[in-house]
Amino acid sequence: MSGVTDRRRGLSLVVSVALVLGMNVARVNGSQAAGVPRPGQSPLSIGHDPLGCVTTDMAPLVDAQVAPPPRFDRGYVYFRAAGTEDFYYTPMKGVPQNLEGVLPRPLPEIKAIDYKVRARDVESLNAETREYTPPVVPGNACKSKGMVVGKDGAGLTIGLTREGQNPVPPGFNRRDIAFVILFSGATVAVAQALQGTSGATTSTAAKAGGGGGGKTALIVGGVVVAGAAAAIIANNNKSSNTSTPTTVPTSTPTATPTATRTPTATPTTTRTPTPTPVLQRLIEADAVWSGVGDVDVQIVNASGQSVGTNLPAGCESAAQRSERVLLQGTIPDGTYRVVLTGKSCGSGTPATIAVALTVLSDSGPKCATSFLNVPVGGTIPGCQFTLP
Repeated sequence: MSGVTDRRRGLSLVVSVALVLGMNVARVNGSQAAGVPRPGQSPLSIGHDPLGCVTTDMAPLVDAQVAPPPRFDRGYVYFRAAGTEDFYYTPMKGVPQNLEGVLPRPLPEIKAIDYKVRARDVESLNAETREYTPPVVPGNACKSKGMVVGKDGAGLTIGLTREGQNPVPPGFNRRDIAFVILFSGATVAVAQALQGTSGATTSTAAKAGGGGGGKTALIVGGVVVAGAAAAIIANNNKSSNTSTPTTVPTSTPTATPTATRTPTATPTTTRTPTPTPVLQRLIEADAVWSGVGDVDVQIVNASGQSVGTNLPAGCESAAQRSERVLLQGTIPDGTYRVVLTGKSCGSGTPATIAVALTVLSDSGPKCATSFLNVPVGGTIPGCQFTLP
């Protein structure tokens, strides 16, 4: 009888241990399913409605919602042609509750694209979605969100993820890419990235805090134009001069010694009207700093709206780094302001961040380099300029 009792007790013990282990496994799995971050992963959560397909006619639009908003810093879309190795990225714009990133149009020869959304928090930790692989369909057969692209392309800025990477993502429309963020962090026009080092005379722009890592600039007519502005300066004022033929008068001899001149008709020159060129402008605002802390840069128009493409830097390093905003194309005349916001990078962040601010354009400097102390958690005006 005692042997039966012992076996029952042993069986009960085994069942109890199994139940406890099962509950712990379920608890771990449930925590992972609920999105509890692993060590080194951001606690941000990303909401995203995956693209069902992408089209060759429109630039794919990727939207996302990130929570909680106070912890959010920046968002990116990483993308590549399916079956290729290297990812590229494009910055997302908007508020955390409504972020949007635009991808270059895929070419007809690729079957699908891979993409994922990544969000970075104020402590420089990342959260990201899984990879999605929507198929590429020709024409307008795809009903997913997309941006209509004009004949000049989408004007996008994309980033590289490794040294020596092709500046143009294989399988995507090159015309949609205007600027490239190199692996070093420098931003150049796509043509400059493809050509490598140009033959232009270069100089080094101002450095913040006496540190290294200056920015290459192009000297045009005695004016230093930095970064992407140096790569797209074009002469919009070319004209064609037509010379007017000179008529030589002829004389007719007579019996008298006095020569009578025969008037000769002078041809009338009809001038062909020269079309007025459309000016393509570029404004570049650069903030350079070093040490612990982050600085956000914005160009604000007369209506109080933030404009331009932000090429961010943040808490990824304490070395010298720069954040810039590019405003390009047919920019309306008016008054613009550059504002700077200081943000914490956690422990060791000072109360203020020393920043060197420069604002340049294709026609020359808009604001001379100024050195500012940006309060962490506050926003200050950096520069104001007027176009034209």
